[in-house]
Amino acid sequence: MSTAFPVTSITLIQEFKAMPPGGDEAHWVRFWDLYAPAMRQFAVWKGGEKNADDIVMKVFEKLVDVLRNGKYDPAAGRFHSYLATMISNEVHMQHRKDEVRRQDDHVTLDSGISETILDGGADAVEQIDADWQRAVLAAAVEHVLTKSALSDRDRKVYRAYVQENKPIEKVAAEFGITRNLVSQIKTRIERRIAAIGRQLAAPHG
Repeated sequence: MSTAFPVTSITLIQEFKAMPPGGDEAHWVRFWDLYAPAMRQFAVWKGGEKNADDIVMKVFEKLVDVLRNGKYDPAAGRFHSYLATMISNEVHMQHRKDEVRRQDDHVTLDSGISETILDGGADAVEQIDADWQRAVLAAAVEHVLTKSALSDRDRKVYRAYVQENKPIEKVAAEFGITRNLVSQIKTRIERRIAAIGRQLAAPHG
């Protein structure tokens, strides 16, 4: 598995429309590698933790139609806002389906998605952007800690110091290193995380 975190590009999104079905497999793989981790994290935070993987797959299936048929207009807003709206709608749809099952009721569910990003106004757009940034950061952290070329020691030091919030003195003693080295490890890893996060959070994304 490649350890490179793909760079998002509006060109990648636009290329789907020009490609015939079956001729865009490599592009879809690249798209999946780029967006799936953040999509899953976003779905979890929006309340879809019980079936986040299914939600991501359903949204991805819809994106095949959206991007192949040019239904996304870059002039209408950032792609990540459009994508986040799709995920939010799918989480809501899953909750409605669960409620119907619990009530043993027969209700017709609308499986369509909203393609209007600005329906909720500026505040809603800002909130969805903020939530997406958080999802990107979580995905970037996970990528760096599990898929990048880190030593096992550095990975454990970072988890202990940052994720488990242990005092620096305790971390240094636990791993037999200096406090200064603990800080250096944290800084190096956070630089990698920031670099990856900027790729998905780019203005055109």
